[in-house]
Amino acid sequence: MTKKTFVTLRILILAFTLFVLGWLFLSRPYIRASLSGISCEPVGWNFLERPYSSIGYFEADSDEIERFANENGFNEDHYDRVSQNLHEGCNLAREDRRLYMILLTVAAATAFITLPKPKQKQAASKEKEPASKEHGEDEEN
Repeated sequence: MTKKTFVTLRILILAFTLFVLGWLFLSRPYIRASLSGISCEPVGWNFLERPYSSIGYFEADSDEIERFANENGFNEDHYDRVSQNLHEGCNLAREDRRLYMILLTVAAATAFITLPKPKQKQAASKEKEPASKEHGEDEEN
């Protein structure tokens, strides 16, 4: 492998890893619950400057939770329970994303480190040998 190929592969590994980590960190996971689903906050939701609410942290606004409850046939009595279950499901989805981020980082670091280094050219090693050995002369003569 040439030095150019070695550097190119390392850059590709790094670029791919950073792209996928960014996507996992900033994109919204979608959880499927019952007949429909809901988009959760991303792993990096606080990074996106979305603060906690003073009355508590909710994944979605009340309209989205109400829409979800109506699509799945839940009445108003189950609103709090549905909201709590969706919040727990979103926490699990974010935990999965964090696990994927850790596994990707370990795999990319392993590939980056274990990539075989390019071999040095044979000409450089021949220059270091004594002149008498290159010409095939005996040392005893």
